Amino acid sequence: MEPSPLPVPLSQRTLTILLIEDSDTVRKFLHHALQAALPGATVVEAVEGRAALRELTRCRADLIITDLQMPGMDGRAFLATLRQNPVLRSKRVLVLSSDNSQDLLERYASDPHLAILPKPSTGAEILRVAQDLLADLPAGVA
Repeated sequence: MEPSPLPVPLSQRTLTILLIEDSDTVRKFLHHALQAALPGATVVEAVEGRAALRELTRCRADLIITDLQMPGMDGRAFLATLRQNPVLRSKRVLVLSSDNSQDLLERYASDPHLAILPKPSTGAEILRVAQDLLADLPAGVA
């Protein structure tokens, strides 16, 4: 039996990240932080869930980073739609939210492809959790 390969660091992967955030300031900050840490990554932006679903028809997002509280289709409705779609249900999702209630944590605790970080989180924390979410995917399939 062959040993399992070591995870490929995010910095060595070609990634497409879908960033869903309604705040221009937070979205721009996250976009620049992701580009600085992952220079080969493509960061696609959406301001709410419906726009994000449209983007998912145009791009292959390896990782989705989303807020929960947004106008239009909020993050909870976006996640419910995503998980009901057989093609999209296993997408890796990192939720950044100022709501870190026990209810929120329990609601998503059973989803192995989802992680939650509080707002604000550091770039290092976001990258660490993103690496964990993508660790079990082969390097070319992230």
